[in-house]
Amino acid sequence: MIERTQRRLRQARFFHQHLVNQQAKGDPETFRFYFSAFILSARTVTWTLKNEETKKWKAWEPKWRDKRTEEERKLLGITNELRKAEEKQGGANLTMELEEIAVERLLDAIPPRPGLNAAYIRNLRRQSHSVKLMQPVHYFKDKDGKQEITALCRRYLKVLQKVVKDLSEQT
Repeated sequence: MIERTQRRLRQARFFHQHLVNQQAKGDPETFRFYFSAFILSARTVTWTLKNEETKKWKAWEPKWRDKRTEEERKLLGITNELRKAEEKQGGANLTMELEEIAVERLLDAIPPRPGLNAAYIRNLRRQSHSVKLMQPVHYFKDKDGKQEITALCRRYLKVLQKVVKDLSEQT
């Protein structure tokens, strides 16, 4: 029924996952490429849905939009502005900061497996207190302050998934 829309949604998920993975690697240009690909492809989800289900969309969308929370409306506005900046102004104004990573959390995330015992992990935890790891984190700044980009994109992706699901459930 909405094959093309589903493909666009998968495409947005694909670029979002690459965006998240890229942040830890520390290459700001590659991060920006994935951000641009995500924000542009994510915006095509609703455009494609509108084209695939024109009559249903026209009747449904105004009611759906009216029911959005203030936070969701703000998110839709911000992501639209970011998309316009990427598409028409040469790129959104993103900043990057280095933030400390909790080494203990990284060690806790190591899954148990044969040959890796708990005593070894405890020893690593004791030694990690003197180690500081830094990770690049990308932000978008607006009048309300700064927002971490991958989290903003994750929230946008959730709204898009809900749009597709809600419209699909309409009879």
